[in-house]
Amino acid sequence: MKLIATSLLLFGMLTNGCAMTHIADDEANDGWVNLFNGEDLSGWACEGNLNAWGVKNGELVTLKPGEGWWIRTDKMYRDFELKLDFWMPEGGNSGVGLRGSSNGDPAFTGFEVQILDTFGEDPADHTCGSVYTAITATEMAVHPAGQWNTYHIKAIGDMIDVKLNGVHIVNNEKLDHRGYFRSPDNPLPLSDRATTGYISLQDHGHKFRYRNIQIKDLSPDPEPNGMIALIDQNLDGWFAEDNAEWANEGGSLVGRKGPGHLFTKGEYADFEMRALVKVNDHGNSGMYFHVKPNPDPNNPWPIGYEAQVDNHDPKNFTGSVYDKAWSVEHKSSLARDNAWFDYRVRVEGDWIRTWINGQLMVDTELSEYDRGHFAVQGHHDGNVIEYRDIRVLELN
Repeated sequence: MKLIATSLLLFGMLTNGCAMTHIADDEANDGWVNLFNGEDLSGWACEGNLNAWGVKNGELVTLKPGEGWWIRTDKMYRDFELKLDFWMPEGGNSGVGLRGSSNGDPAFTGFEVQILDTFGEDPADHTCGSVYTAITATEMAVHPAGQWNTYHIKAIGDMIDVKLNGVHIVNNEKLDHRGYFRSPDNPLPLSDRATTGYISLQDHGHKFRYRNIQIKDLSPDPEPNGMIALIDQNLDGWFAEDNAEWANEGGSLVGRKGPGHLFTKGEYADFEMRALVKVNDHGNSGMYFHVKPNPDPNNPWPIGYEAQVDNHDPKNFTGSVYDKAWSVEHKSSLARDNAWFDYRVRVEGDWIRTWINGQLMVDTELSEYDRGHFAVQGHHDGNVIEYRDIRVLELN
């Protein structure tokens, strides 16, 4: 009896202390997939030092606290359910970044559900379980440091829902005007941030452990595997024509003035392209495809198709294929000036489709052009256009 009891105790210690990285059959059948395989960092990227992160005993851990910045998935997600377990030391600080871009701080390019050793404290907009600097959790549900905790987060459209250790602490709150950048004097509304992005985990300089990181992608247009980033550090993969000024500013492709265009050196036929886009007040731009520069020195507009960026044109508004195809369902732009939105363009032969924030805009057939460069547009003096995470997948 003593041997059996000891064996049971040992089994309990082992199962409680090791990561359980496999999804139950009923969950697998319900769309859940592992974001972390418990063996290596496959499927993850890092803008800091990737070697500062590692795997121990089936857990994702900070090996060199303070050097890892944020580790993120290599795919973007818009609508999803996310589950994960986290363990933190005394004084621990981390966070779960949602819908962030690959550049900048995911806590503010998207938003962050805070992880912080605030057991026993009153909830605030920066304590554990809150949407950082924006939405205060209803109660403090985090366990004392040194214990495992479990998040269940759901983000759909402009709503966020958070459970911590089974306690409902953010109940379908709207991603609205709330939010600021580090200080209340610098408002940064949740509604102006990216509408799709990466799942990230933060290295804030403390020893952290994560396990059971699982996601159910609920996006209307889930991102395919294998997309390739087009914004390079020095824009070596691009060439410019005419007057617009282009620069890589911290990973964002920013265009000012115009008219003028920035073209990829590569050409594409069938593809899917995705990007995060923001334009200033009454700004105008476009994501051109199957284009070539205009040989007429007096005509700055390329020859090809333009997926329009203009939130005010009553006809050719954002999501239209300029002067060639328009939305049947939507009679005005789904995007707003000075707010990020995500653009998707998919071309298969003559079949051309566009989406804004996951909503289908154009579904048509056009046969005028079948191959060419991508290009982004600077339209006029005073125009400011920003692109993040322009990615492409060539289709067979």
